[in-house]
Amino acid sequence: MPRAKCFDREEALQKAMKAFWARGYEATSVQDLVDSMGINRGSLYDTFGDKHQLFLAALDQYTKKSLSRGSALKQEGNALEILTDYLYAFMYRTLEDPEKRGCFITNTTVERSSYDPECAKVVGEYYGKVEQDIAELIARGQRDGNIVNNRDAADLASFFVGVMQGVRVMGKCRPEEKTLRPMVEVALSAIKG
Repeated sequence: MPRAKCFDREEALQKAMKAFWARGYEATSVQDLVDSMGINRGSLYDTFGDKHQLFLAALDQYTKKSLSRGSALKQEGNALEILTDYLYAFMYRTLEDPEKRGCFITNTTVERSSYDPECAKVVGEYYGKVEQDIAELIARGQRDGNIVNNRDAADLASFFVGVMQGVRVMGKCRPEEKTLRPMVEVALSAIKG
């Protein structure tokens, strides 16, 4: 008769995500994961499969949480103000990270996407969804006259996602508002009338 699991799967997954986020995929050993998650190797493999499957599950958990913040982009009101608030909140999350981990998705993009098609698919879909949400907000702002209408909304959304990833990367090595704020301000100047 199989033994009952003595741990909470979602809590263990959260701990694995934090371990991967802090060290990256390659530098995180199975022993690091076992220690971080507070479970034994057998439970890790029985519940999550191998290290790569665990990483994908952790990445999936992170992307879902991150995408839930995108609901702020769908609220009613002035589109320029909504996007401005969203970008500054993103910047402040970067500044308030005492461990300077950056974004788990950005880190995964840099570390794994060029040779791990499963990771590339997850992060590509994530960026696509964020771009779509921003593009819809920008298009709405262009229709309402709150955002200048001299560029394609999808192109601008792609630009803003690039700026956001740049904020996360710069925030790892230069986590100062004087460095990150101009990145956001200059980006927003592209859509202000």
